[in-house]
Amino acid sequence: MENRAYALITGVFLLGIAAAIVIWAQWLSGDRHERAPYRVVATQPVSGLNVQATVRYRGMSVGRVTAIALDPGDRRRILIDIEVDKEIPITRGTYAQLGMEGITGVAYVHLLDDGKDDKALPEGETLGMKPSFMDTLSDSAEDLARDSRVLVANLNKVLDEENRASIKRTLASLERVAKNLDASSERAAKLLDDDNRKLVRQSLQRLNETAATLPELVRETHLLAQDARALVAQVGGLSADAQGTTASLREGTLPQVNALADSVDRGAQRIGRLATELSAKPDALLWGRGAPMPGPGEPGFK
Repeated sequence: MENRAYALITGVFLLGIAAAIVIWAQWLSGDRHERAPYRVVATQPVSGLNVQATVRYRGMSVGRVTAIALDPGDRRRILIDIEVDKEIPITRGTYAQLGMEGITGVAYVHLLDDGKDDKALPEGETLGMKPSFMDTLSDSAEDLARDSRVLVANLNKVLDEENRASIKRTLASLERVAKNLDASSERAAKLLDDDNRKLVRQSLQRLNETAATLPELVRETHLLAQDARALVAQVGGLSADAQGTTASLREGTLPQVNALADSVDRGAQRIGRLATELSAKPDALLWGRGAPMPGPGEPGFK
């Protein structure tokens, strides 16, 4: 009997010690902060995020992840339940991002605040998750890779055998044009020696002199046309007088009409010669009349 009582007391004592150790361990590991529940909704992958993962607020550890599940109403959304210390100011401007613990690949929920709405967010409300820098960089890299593949495919289509041969011929033509330009530049440099530059200068001077005489030639032509119009008017007036005074026309007016007709004829001949010369040598307006061809017995006659 005594042995059984001793064994019972010993067992109870050991159980009490074990229970005390368990209670003490729980007290040491227990979280004594009061926390508020929130839900984070993510539309992008949450690779590396697990239950009991850390929740950080601007870098500080403020809570943990309690559950991760797909949204039954929309399979594209991921619901992440978190608990955050109540003293953390969660506002309507607070949003979540997925962070990484160094190079370990372990993810955590990072809470940030854009400061646009300082009104407190009630417990149990939903927070949105924005793409992190790495997510944005990854999406940009994927878009860049896709665009690169499309560009390479289009280049392969454009640069087929026929187009490559055409580009080769074009480059050869450009090379020949460049060589011809170099040769032309060299010939132009040789042509523009001192004598040729002097000749060009003299030609320009003569051109300026001819241009200076053009207004005078135009003025003379205008005066000649005015004289012709005046003569025609006089002839018209004389014709009217001739219808009324036939006798005076026979005696005195007719010789005047003949003189006027001769003057008109000479003016018309001058205009005709001028038009013939300009038609035969239009450059005479710029360079003037050249020296006449030498006649028999004159120097230079052939």
